[in-house]
Amino acid sequence: MNKTNDMKTNRKVLLAFACIVMAFATYAQVTDLKLNPEKVKKFLPYVEYKHGGTTGFPAWKETNKLQYTKEMWYYSESFYVKRNYLNEGIALNEEIIDISRFESNRKENEEAIVVLPGFKDVLVLLPANKLIYKP
Repeated sequence: MNKTNDMKTNRKVLLAFACIVMAFATYAQVTDLKLNPEKVKKFLPYVEYKHGGTTGFPAWKETNKLQYTKEMWYYSESFYVKRNYLNEGIALNEEIIDISRFESNRKENEEAIVVLPGFKDVLVLLPANKLIYKP
């Protein structure tokens, strides 16, 4: 009986340790993110608007640095533009993309292609299981 309780305790400690290690690994991945300054400039308006515009955003960003990094990564890095995918259309200026509008097209385990009428370029959404932040 005593040996059974010791085994249960050991399992709980091991499980707790594993959870802590995974939490630190995830936190380290997010805090080590290096945002591309050019992309930040392009996509900042979407995050700024979401958090109070030019009046409320600076305070939110200052008190939510990790959340800001995750959300900015989402708006700037959770997709890419594949150029000249179609033979006809105009080039897509990625700055006009509020990626959250296309979230319903995202697939769990594979990239999703989103064709935008009138453009020769397409959006390619990273799989949901590769996202650091999900809206």
